[in-house]
This record gives sequence, structure tokens and C-alpha cells, in this order.
Amino acid sequence: MLCEEQHETPSNLYSSRDVLAVNEKSGENPLPTCMEDTAAEGRQEEGSFCQSEEIQKEIKELRRRDEEECRLKQQNVRSRIDQHLIQNGGDLSLLLSQHTVPNEVKCVQLTRFGQTKNIQSDKVPLPLPMKGDVLIRSHSCGVNFHDTMTRNGILDNWVRSAKPPFIMGSEVAGEIVGLGKNVTDLKLGDRVIALPERKAWSEYVVCREEYCFKIPDQMSYHEAVALTVDGIVSHSLLFQMGNLSSGKAVLLHSTPGGLGTLVTQMARTVPNTRIFKITAERMNGKHVESSDHAVHYIERDTDYVSEIRNSYPHGVDLVLDGLHESNFHRDFNLLSPMGKYVLFGNRTTNGGLFDTAKSWLGQEKVSPLKLYEENKSICGFNLRNLLYFQKDRRYIRETFDKVCQMWQDGEIQAVFDCILQFDDFNEALQHVQDHGQVGKVILDPRISKEDSLNEHDPENMTLPTSKKEEENLERKISPDLHEGNEHKHVHGFLGKLREVFSPNV
Repeated sequence: MLCEEQHETPSNLYSSRDVLAVNEKSGENPLPTCMEDTAAEGRQEEGSFCQSEEIQKEIKELRRRDEEECRLKQQNVRSRIDQHLIQNGGDLSLLLSQHTVPNEVKCVQLTRFGQTKNIQSDKVPLPLPMKGDVLIRSHSCGVNFHDTMTRNGILDNWVRSAKPPFIMGSEVAGEIVGLGKNVTDLKLGDRVIALPERKAWSEYVVCREEYCFKIPDQMSYHEAVALTVDGIVSHSLLFQMGNLSSGKAVLLHSTPGGLGTLVTQMARTVPNTRIFKITAERMNGKHVESSDHAVHYIERDTDYVSEIRNSYPHGVDLVLDGLHESNFHRDFNLLSPMGKYVLFGNRTTNGGLFDTAKSWLGQEKVSPLKLYEENKSICGFNLRNLLYFQKDRRYIRETFDKVCQMWQDGEIQAVFDCILQFDDFNEALQHVQDHGQVGKVILDPRISKEDSLNEHDPENMTLPTSKKEEENLERKISPDLHEGNEHKHVHGFLGKLREVFSPNV
């Protein structure tokens, strides 16, 4: 009895449950305020816990659906690749070894000729290599002046008929991840620079083997893009067409971009070379001197002929003209005996159909007898025609090797104007068309707006100009290709990666 009495609850003590029951009947609240708050918090925590469990279940379900969707996509794309290999042969083992094989790839499409609004970012099915093709995972895409002409329909309507839509670009560097049948000189994992006629501005690019060139081990992909097209043209103008030798004078109608800087760098490798650069900028009188050469900058709208004659009375030995404006007769008369005029571009063709027709109808006429009497030469160089139509790929490969050797010997270096994210293609094209760049303009397909963080300042970031820096960048952006991990977006890693150089060239 004593034990039972000890366990009885005194009549003047209430449990919280009893109090709540009393409240419901009488409407009174005999509990102290602190006990009331404790009871309310308990109910709230219990409800929050239930709600949290429901949210967790929803999250798990969404993840399960996403994983299932990804699994089905991977199954479909791998099935498509297997079917392609059965029908066409080849080797796509490096592509298939990736943790995630893309079903679609991002690219830059030209929907119709004309305005910049006709160029759009798009996604297309992953391209696969056919016989004689290689599949390249893009790391760097070059932007050239002829891309603006392609956009306007000049090159593709006049030289070869090609109707939009098609993928823009004709210069890309990257890693070979797939081989078509009968590819003999290249292998999986090779680092190459490719020059397809178009379709280069894409995350994955299919290109003919003969348009691909291996790049040196220590050369970064961005450097390869900056040195290949502009380097081949510069070397051909100076040494193949111009036969530049010691003590000669060169007149360059300065073209903006990497070409102008590389012509100057290569000319400097020849002792006692004097270079006159006709520029649009107000740089008249600026000189860059050294022991064996001098570079003179002269404003285009001035009487540059008289200025050159004052310092070099017998004239220049080589004229390099990438503009084809109304300067031909002045340049021809400025040539010394045994001098040579080389045309390597035509800026007037980018103004539309009327300007193009006017340019062709207004071509300068020079009699062969005049060349004979004055001991002068006129010639031209068009890399695009030489590569795609005349198909002298042996010469181009040999010249590319010479350019790479000059880079390895430290005689030339890559000069960048800017490296932009892939979505800034219209900005890049406009910049090139306005002739506002000094150095190469590059689009990086590994960097897009989806990978942007506002807290990163792109102006203070370092360009991956060396191979080691580029590999570190690649690991940050695509760890799945290096460690077999799931792909993780490095949000904000370079909304726009830009570094502007001001070289003394």
C-alpha cells in the first residue's frame, strides 16, 4: 500500500496532457506561460520534422529520376556509338572511357547569311567519325577575319556553295578521342590543331585526318591556335613568297590580330631587317629599335611613301598587303629593283555584294612588260584555297613544322588579344571585323555562362598559356575525364577569361 501511495499523483499536480484536456473543456488556461510555450514548440517541431521528412523524400525521388534519365541517355548514346562502330568501323574507346559521354554537344550555328543575330548557340547530336575522320574534343577555337566573311556569305557563296544552317569556324585545337576507319598517321590521345573547312566551333569536332597537325608536347592548345594559321601565312609571305634576307626592307599594311604581330616577329629573326608598318592607329613616328632591326609605325592616312623614301631612298624590297585598298600603285612604285608585291587578303570583300563587285571591277591592271622593264614581281597567297582546293597539304604541313620549330627555339611567341567564353562568339566576331584586336582572339569551348561565378573577377585571372596550366584548368572544369568522378560544374570558373597583351611588335 505504501508503494502504491507513493506512485499516486497528487490531486493538485497536472500533466501537460491533462491541462490541454481541461483547456478544451473549460477554455481556461491553468498552465504557466512557459509550459504553454513548451507545448506549442513541441507541436511545431513535430510538424517541422514531418515536413522535413517529406522534403527529403521528394529530393530523393527527384535524384532517382535524374539518375534514371541520365542512365537512359547514356544507354542510348552508347548504343548509337556501338551501332556506328558496327556499320563504319573505327575506334572510339577513349570517348567511351569517359564517365559521361555527351548525347548532344554545344556549337555555334549560322542560320542564315548576314547579320550577327543569325549566329546562335545551339546543341546538336554528338558527331561521329566516318572513314578517314578523327573526332576531336575541343579545347580552343580560333576566330579569324574570314569567319566574318563566311557569316556575310562572301566565301561560301562565291568560292563554294554552302547553304546554312551549318556550324561556324575553321580552326580548333584539342585531343583526339575517336578514330574513323583507315586513319593511319594519328592515334587516340594525340594533341592536334585541326583546320576543317567549317564546323570547328563545337565542343566535339569531326575533321579529316589530312587537315590535322600534331602540336609540340609543351605547346598549349591556345598557343597552337594562335600560331598555326597566322604562323603559316606569315612564314609563307616572308620566306617562301618574299625570300627575305639580311639587310632588306619590308612594308606591311598592318593587319590587326595575330598575323601582324607574327610577321613582325619572324622578320626580326633576319639580321638588319627594316620594317615599315602602315597602321590605322595614330602611331606616327613611333619606333621600336634594336641592334639589328627597326620597326617604324606610320599612319595610313599620311604620305607614307615620302616618309619611307626620306629614310630609305632606294625603296623597299617587299610589300605585304592584306587590305587590297587603293594603295597598289603607290606600293608598286615604292618597290626597289628586284622587289616583290604580295597580296594576301582583300578587306573590301567584307562590305557586301556591292563592295565586292566594285572591288573586282576596279582591280589594278599592270602590264607584264612593265614588270619586265622594272624588274619587279607581283604575286598572291591564299591559304584557304591552297588547303581546300589546290590541296597542297604537304607544303602546309612542312611550313607548320617550321613555325613550331621557331616557337621551340624562342624566336616567336603566341600573342593573345583576348580569350572569351564560348557564348561570346558574336562579340568575338565583331571585335575581329572592327580590326580592334592586337593578337589572337580565341573562344574556349570549355568555358560557358553556366560555369560563371560572380565572385570571380575574370580580369585578374591568369591565362592557361602553358601546357601544365592548361591541364590544371582541364581538371577543374572536367574532373570526370581525368579521375573517373562524376562531372562537377566549377560554377563561375571564368565567366569571361580575358587577358590583353600590349607587345612591342
